Amino acid sequence: SEMCIRDRFEVVSFAVLREYFRTFGFSLQRFSTTHANDGGMDFVGGDAIYQVTADVSAQKIRRDLAKAPGTKRVLVRPTVTEDVIRLCENEVLETIEIKDLLDHFIAWLLARDDRFREARHVQKVLQVALDEFRRENKAESASA
Repeated sequence: SEMCIRDRFEVVSFAVLREYFRTFGFSLQRFSTTHANDGGMDFVGGDAIYQVTADVSAQKIRRDLAKAPGTKRVLVRPTVTEDVIRLCENEVLETIEIKDLLDHFIAWLLARDDRFREARHVQKVLQVALDEFRRENKAESASA
């Protein structure tokens, strides 16, 4: 089936964050080969859960916060509003939005590639994303 924009946001966010943190010796791992059953993607890094979704509704935030109460978590969303910040203030380590992915994480990776005059970080992000898309397609085909 054709992957929707939501799925692409989740996979590309994972690929960018995985490569960024890999450069510092940390790793991010997905919980499963398919998207979380609630319309998002969860992965773990260190002792925190990263909950990634394109759904920016307060209802989705509440559902994510209800999963694994007391767990350190980072929320990754296309946008983060004041309402989201208030909802999350005591239960979330950090929130990441598209602006952060572009202006901080991708900008840093591109600067490193420019410094060393090779596109190794960008290539790694693209390879991870491609591998994850293939895993998604394989998992969807197996369940069909």
